[in-house]
Amino acid sequence: MTPVLTVSLKVAKQKLTRLLNELGKLIEEADQFSQPWQFPTTRKELEIFLATKPIVVKALCKRIEGKKEYIWQCYNECITTISSSDEKGEDGSMKNNFEQYWEEKRGEYWLETASEVIDNLEKRLVELQCQEAFVRKGQERHFETANEQSNRLSTVPHRLFGNEIKIPDFDGKATEFDSFWELFEELVHKQPYSNIEKLSILLSCCKGDAARTLKMIPRTGSSYEEAINQLKLQYQDAKRTTMTMIRQLKNMKQARDDARSLRNTLSDIETIIATLRKNGEFVDTTQMSSMVIDTFPKTIQEEILKKEFDSGKEWNTADLIANIAIIVKRREHLENRTQEEKPQYSMFTQQKHAGNASAPNTTRRCVGCKTVQHAVATTTQWSAVTANQETMNLLHQPNLEDFPEAR
Repeated sequence: MTPVLTVSLKVAKQKLTRLLNELGKLIEEADQFSQPWQFPTTRKELEIFLATKPIVVKALCKRIEGKKEYIWQCYNECITTISSSDEKGEDGSMKNNFEQYWEEKRGEYWLETASEVIDNLEKRLVELQCQEAFVRKGQERHFETANEQSNRLSTVPHRLFGNEIKIPDFDGKATEFDSFWELFEELVHKQPYSNIEKLSILLSCCKGDAARTLKMIPRTGSSYEEAINQLKLQYQDAKRTTMTMIRQLKNMKQARDDARSLRNTLSDIETIIATLRKNGEFVDTTQMSSMVIDTFPKTIQEEILKKEFDSGKEWNTADLIANIAIIVKRREHLENRTQEEKPQYSMFTQQKHAGNASAPNTTRRCVGCKTVQHAVATTTQWSAVTANQETMNLLHQPNLEDFPEAR
């Protein structure tokens, strides 16, 4: 074996060693794609996933394929050089040495593994393409549905202003903004209307201080988002709403001891508590329970405290409201059963109802005047009815038609 050939073979081995090491690193990098994809569940993340992963997989597959081809090229060059030296009559030690080197470096194993990795990466690409086609089909169905809804809405342009759906007015009370916006967002903001239509509806719903807030907003479609942000900035204040609700609860007048007043007070308290919970306020406190109980009359307070004591546990606000609701409902049932109803008389009733102001009027037409509805004794047709006994006797006769004139 000539020195030149020995040096050339040594350089080829070093080159192959470097290439095999690089191929091993690429195969190790591709190991993360060995299992089927776990696709994201949210729409935005899925779109990003489908846009980026194919680029990464294709680039890695191309690098592995290129490295594999380069290793085969170097290997074939070495084999060709060794074969040509054997034909010149040199001993076969060089060939044996190279084959031993190739086995030690597990060249065949890495090349076969590279082929398997490439096949696996191609499967991952097919999975991505299938998922992308599925998403695209779903988007087409979504657009078709949206177009159908838009067509239906365009055929009934004034539906929101009719009797089917009513958008509430907002007059600038901060405590009412969240409920107003929740309805407006579903009925208008999320609907496929143009911005100028949404702005027009919003302006028609805002009254009082809210209308004054939007007074300087330009009446253009691009101003719709600005109008929404202005309202939210001014009225969407959780702390302000919480303080207002607590102040209303403190200043609430004590309910009267009747079912209607109790029910109205309970409804107001439930609204206040629900608003405080929505704003993240902790309502299960002794002070809150005390304020709630104080809004009811003494009889109800005693019944509440008795029920809490008999239950053997300390009630939170939810337990307190639930038990008050039971008490109020029982009071409504009791009042409904014990309430006395006044007798109802028909307009055709001819019976006499002494002492009953609601009895029907059975006064007959005055036979003297014949038109005015009043008692006969008060008529002015005769100057001295009480003095003329004969005339009075005639008045008491049935079917009296003509009367003598009084003298």
